[in-house]
Amino acid sequence: MWVGSQSRLTIHKVVAPSIFRRRKVEDRALTELDVPWMHTPTASGMAITPDSALRIVDVLACVRLLAESASVCPLVPYRRTGESRQRSTGALRDLLQRPAPATSQANLIASTVGALALRGNAYWGKFRDPSSGAIAQLAAIPPDRVSVALAGPGAEPQYTLLSDQGVSRHGPEDILHFHGVSFDGVYGVSPIQMAREALGLAAALTETSAALFGNQAIPRGVLTVPASNAEDDALEALRAGFRDRHGGSGNAGRVAVLTSDIQFTPVSLSPADAELLAARKLSSTEIARLFRVPPYLIAAESGSSMTYSNVESEGLNFLRFSLAPWLVAIEQGVTGDPDLCLPGEFVEFLADAFLRADSAVRAQTYETLIRSGVMTVDEARQRENLPAMPPKVSTTT
Repeated sequence: MWVGSQSRLTIHKVVAPSIFRRRKVEDRALTELDVPWMHTPTASGMAITPDSALRIVDVLACVRLLAESASVCPLVPYRRTGESRQRSTGALRDLLQRPAPATSQANLIASTVGALALRGNAYWGKFRDPSSGAIAQLAAIPPDRVSVALAGPGAEPQYTLLSDQGVSRHGPEDILHFHGVSFDGVYGVSPIQMAREALGLAAALTETSAALFGNQAIPRGVLTVPASNAEDDALEALRAGFRDRHGGSGNAGRVAVLTSDIQFTPVSLSPADAELLAARKLSSTEIARLFRVPPYLIAAESGSSMTYSNVESEGLNFLRFSLAPWLVAIEQGVTGDPDLCLPGEFVEFLADAFLRADSAVRAQTYETLIRSGVMTVDEARQRENLPAMPPKVSTTT
C-alpha cells in the first residue's frame, strides 16, 4: 500500500487490506464550511451532492457513458524525433500500461473521467519506490480526500490529503491534478454544484414517482353505501365480493350490477400525476445537456429521428464536444508533468474506436492512400489487425 508523508507518497512493503481507512463523518479533508452547497437543500427540498446525484439514473448513465467511453481510448506515449514522432518504449509506457497492481489503464482513465464529470477535479497519486525514488505506481485518489490551496501568487499549489496515516500535505511532485472549468485557475468547478437545482428537481421527481407507485394511494374506484349499512363486516364482504367478481384479467370487461343503494365512482390519476411522466422526460433531456451527452445515448428523447448517417455524425460530435475536453485535460496534465514525461515526450489518446468508419469506406480510403504512396499494403493490413502479406514466391525456372 502507499504511505503519505509530508514529503513523498511512497510504496510500503507491507500490503494492507485497503488503501484508505474508513472515516467518520467529521474526519475529512473538506469540512461542511468549505462546501456548504453540499448540505443546503435545493428549492425542491432535496440536498444534492456528487454521491447522491449518482442515484439519479440519468446522471449515472451520463457519467458511465463518459467514463467507459474514455476508457476504450488507449493513452499512448510518444517521443519527438525531428519532424516526426514515434511511440515511446521507456518507463512511461510501462507505467501507463500497468499503473498499479490490479489496476489497468482503462480503470485509471475511467476513474479520472468519472471524477471530472462529477466533481470537476481528479487526482493521481505518484507513488515512488522507497529505495530509488522513481515513480513506481499511479493511482486515482478520491477527490473528496483532497483539498487544494495556494500559498500566494506564483506559488505552487499545495494539496491536503487524508490518507491511512491521517492528514498530510503534498506538492505537485506527489499529486497530479486535473480539473475542468475553473474560476481561479486552480480548483475545478463541479458540474453538480452548478446545476444542483435541476438535479434537485430530478431527484424529487424520482422520489415522487417511487412514492406514487409504492404507496398505491389511488384506488381504481370507490363503492359508496348508505350510512345505515356501513358496518365493518358488511363493508368487507362487499369489498371482497366486488373484487372476486370483477378483479383479475379473467373478469376484464365484465358487467357490474349494483343495487340502488350502492354507487361506484371510478377514480383516475389527477392531471398533475399524469404530467409526471412528461416532467421526467424533460428532466432526462436537461441532464443530458448538462453533461453534453447526446440524449439518445442515454435513451432519452432527442427530439429528432436518428438515421445511419446522422448517428455517425453524432458519434463524432460526442467525441469532439463531450469526451475531447476531458481527454485533452488528461493529455496536457500528463505531458506537462516533468516527473512523468521527459523533454521531447508527450502522450495522446487514440480515438480510433470513435473515428472508425464502416468497412466499405475504409476499403476505399486504404485504396486511395496506397495508390498515392502514403501507405503500404502491409500498413493498411496492420490497421485492420491482419498479418503482413506473405512474400511472393518466384515462379521462374
